[in-house]
Amino acid sequence: MNLRVRYQSLSASVLIAMFFVGFPAICFAQKPLAWKFPKDRVIDVVMEQDTKMKLTGLASTPIRDINTLQKTDLIWTVLEVRPEGLVTLQQAIRRIVLEMKSQNANFVVDTENDKPLAGVGEIMAKEIRSLAGSRFLVTTNKNGEVLDVKIPDDSSKRANPDGLAEAGLREIAVNSSLQFPNKLVSVGDTWQKQFELDMRTFGKLIVSTTYQYLGEELVAGQTLDKIRATTAMRASDPKDNSGLKLSQQESAGTIWFNNALGCIDHCEYKQEMSMEVQQAGQQIKQIVNQDLKLKFTLRP
Repeated sequence: MNLRVRYQSLSASVLIAMFFVGFPAICFAQKPLAWKFPKDRVIDVVMEQDTKMKLTGLASTPIRDINTLQKTDLIWTVLEVRPEGLVTLQQAIRRIVLEMKSQNANFVVDTENDKPLAGVGEIMAKEIRSLAGSRFLVTTNKNGEVLDVKIPDDSSKRANPDGLAEAGLREIAVNSSLQFPNKLVSVGDTWQKQFELDMRTFGKLIVSTTYQYLGEELVAGQTLDKIRATTAMRASDPKDNSGLKLSQQESAGTIWFNNALGCIDHCEYKQEMSMEVQQAGQQIKQIVNQDLKLKFTLRP
């Protein structure tokens, strides 16, 4: 299997993983949960992904382990607040640092360092560097529902030719925001969000997330609202997803929301996934285990 096919296979796993996204409660009354987006607010978002992937079915290597540590720094900026309550956010990728370890490739890609790498490291470096500096404009409301996404031309041109990177930018923009129900919530209440993830080369997936409100918790002196998120995926049309087959998927996490500030404080997710990818005449099985953490920090 050539290096580009290997990269696309890895990219599919990482992109899917990026969208996975019982504790004692001390609050029992109904309450509203909502984002707050005052104009010119700036939020620094740090995403850390620890991914362990096992590939089987490669002609050159019966079993291949790939471990990656990735840190992505993003900046959210509130550009406009409309009278009807709609908000325009600019989300920008500031920096990506990826460390990869496998049997035949060990390298670190830092988008702030353009020193050339060798082999598959340079192939991935070019793709990752193209994402640094990308921006997208997101229209949302106080419930966190994303109503529109626009990718400026300069960011769109950074996408790789097969469209996977551009699709990833669009899906990140649509789904990185926690969406609340348009009603008061009580401990134990649940609500859902569903979206279609277009993997281009690998077909379309329906991603459904179920949220459950767990109540308030005191964390480092702050009263935060705890929400559990459980995600499931399925093929939008199995006939159109011949290149990608999910055989097992478990994804769950916890979100701590600061309702006083109207912003997520931090999130933690765990995901286990097994899938098969058919490309270049080879059937590749991938087993992915990932820990994902996000931290949101309001600038003064």
